[in-house]
Amino acid sequence: MDLRPYLTRRNLLRGLGAASLLTAVDALAIEPRWLAVSEHELALDGLPHALDGFTIVQITDAHLSSLGAVESAIVDAVARVDPQLVVLTGDLIDDLAHGPVLEELCAELARGGARVLATLGNWEHWGNIEPSRLAKLYARSGATLVIDAWEPWQPGDGGLAIYATDDSTGGSPRPLQPGSGAPVELLLTHSPALVDEAAPAGRFDLCLAGHTHGGQITAAGLAPVLPPGSGRFVAGWYETALGPLYVSRGTGTSVVPARLCCRPELPVIRLRRA
Repeated sequence: MDLRPYLTRRNLLRGLGAASLLTAVDALAIEPRWLAVSEHELALDGLPHALDGFTIVQITDAHLSSLGAVESAIVDAVARVDPQLVVLTGDLIDDLAHGPVLEELCAELARGGARVLATLGNWEHWGNIEPSRLAKLYARSGATLVIDAWEPWQPGDGGLAIYATDDSTGGSPRPLQPGSGAPVELLLTHSPALVDEAAPAGRFDLCLAGHTHGGQITAAGLAPVLPPGSGRFVAGWYETALGPLYVSRGTGTSVVPARLCCRPELPVIRLRRA
């Protein structure tokens, strides 16, 4: 079959224009509103029987200004998986004017009985959000802001403890504090580069970070642009000196309101006895 009549310059330009339009529609209107719930199991040696199946949901880089399709999908997914712990690893809001939106979301997340813990990202710093005011906002909605400190999963519970850092891109985290003594220890931080850069203070059973947005605009599995503070990390699982690290793609967008081949992500991680 002779294809030459069809491969004219005009037809080629039409094809490229149509492809560009479809890509723009996907990046601007479809993917940013299309939540991916990624479910993982992490096998741990010595995990107490009581924590077998303990479920953690991570929300990061939401950059909230209103509650839309992604946030509705998050609330629905949290209700479905019924986690014991929801962690907010920074960049939830860029401006305290959006505090009521964050408060509403946290109240929904806490409604099912999960403990909700949060820490800071670079945009909370760059937005000049006072930590004391943010802590009060979280407390009103049933959540707890933790910065450079250990926090038990539940008061009086010695089975699982969480250490949350200040962000290393916009803030000034203190050196990691020695272990809590709990059988299971989690590390929460925003910018994942900290996990490679921090002086070792023992190993954590699980580290969680965000910040990278998974590249937000990707092509052929590559992320051409990553924000400072990403280090070698893009998205997914990594082995580090501090323990296994999961870097979430986050749920919102920043700078450019688009995602391409990089859907918003809600990681769900279940701890299992090895």
